[in-house]
Amino acid sequence: MNGTRSFALRWIAGAFCLSVTSLVGSAPAWAQSEKRTVFAPDDFHWHGNLKAGQALEVINRNGEIEASGAAANEARAESIRRGSDDELFIEVLEYPEGVTICAVQARDMTPGRCHRGGVSSEHLGGWHEHHAKVNFDIQVPRGVRFHAMTTNGNVVCHDLKSVVEATTTNGNVEVSTSEWGSARTTNGGVRMSMGNAQWDGELEVKTTNGNVDVLLPASSEFQVNAGTTNGKIHTDFPITGFVGSRCGTPGSVHVAQAALSQGTPDRKVWDYARAKRLCDTHR
Repeated sequence: MNGTRSFALRWIAGAFCLSVTSLVGSAPAWAQSEKRTVFAPDDFHWHGNLKAGQALEVINRNGEIEASGAAANEARAESIRRGSDDELFIEVLEYPEGVTICAVQARDMTPGRCHRGGVSSEHLGGWHEHHAKVNFDIQVPRGVRFHAMTTNGNVVCHDLKSVVEATTTNGNVEVSTSEWGSARTTNGGVRMSMGNAQWDGELEVKTTNGNVDVLLPASSEFQVNAGTTNGKIHTDFPITGFVGSRCGTPGSVHVAQAALSQGTPDRKVWDYARAKRLCDTHR
């Protein structure tokens, strides 16, 4: 990526726990404007117009999510099922703020289990006992916020022009966007390429077992918080704040472009698992 430099962080082992909260309203006044549709996983094709500022969520469990930029305002989603499972289907939830697409495990193929930010699947012996998986292929329009979440599988986003949040547990995360994004995994690596560093607050780029490689514009101003327990920290640029070997999880950290001394204090990149509390005690 022209005009960019990168910093890479690496660590091994440690514990990381991610919880996802389903956003379900008790008195769903907004539910009157919702549209729910269910599909068989081997015959799923959906498209719809989304404008900049709206959101597109894809929530999977077993399988990959791959996304690319759409040519216009039309978002598209398709799935390919690997294996057989009669208790697996796709539900699409459309609402004024965007669209959520869920892979659902349940005995009855009826709508109502896909929610903004989460899915209510039945625990039919556990997902690990079901051999079927669903791979999603998504096209995201410019300016539409994209949230991709799976448990067992990679998340790959190519050349998006959107703010991205990508999460998996067992798999790699690769994101390339002209905006910014966050990425999290437990067992896998993270590679994030961002063309814009104008986010507010904290930006998370995390793994527990794997490498992290982040590319940002060379003119970016931000604070970086990086740490390792049993590894090395190296920087090619002057940085400020606490960066030490007693903060974070085992491994090593290499910073090729880190926090500039004049960095904007309300923009931060958190690049470690379970290190925030330890780091805060040293500031």
